Amino acid sequence: MKKIIVIFSISLIGWSCSKDEVLAPVTQTLPEVVAKGTQESLGTFTAGSHPASGTVKVVADKTDPKKKYLSFENFKTDAGPDLYVYLAEDKTAKGYVSVAKLDKTGTFVMNVPTNADLTKQKFVLVWCQQFSVLFGSAKLE
Repeated sequence: MKKIIVIFSISLIGWSCSKDEVLAPVTQTLPEVVAKGTQESLGTFTAGSHPASGTVKVVADKTDPKKKYLSFENFKTDAGPDLYVYLAEDKTAKGYVSVAKLDKTGTFVMNVPTNADLTKQKFVLVWCQQFSVLFGSAKLE
């Protein structure tokens, strides 16, 4: 009986984080600073409670190496009611820094916050804040 309740609860959480709408697909021409920047790390998205795919790179600006970007390429996931991109120490969002609200899929760029510590925060998470659910993650290596 306990197993049934646990399975039902997990299913309900996963279902409640879904929205009927679709995230907007975009394909941006990567900004010159990203295209000419230095790639520092790369990760491939894997599913959490929802499917997630694509890659993400950390790119440093060549003229100002303190400026860093997350360059998403061919990124896809389900829509959710309250999705954010986090940089975190693990898949449970330990020691996370919020990067930005997620409202698109495809190829696009986000700025890495200045308070992020990429020596510790090696995971890019797609996180549903409203229900505290991991949609997908990529480990930066």
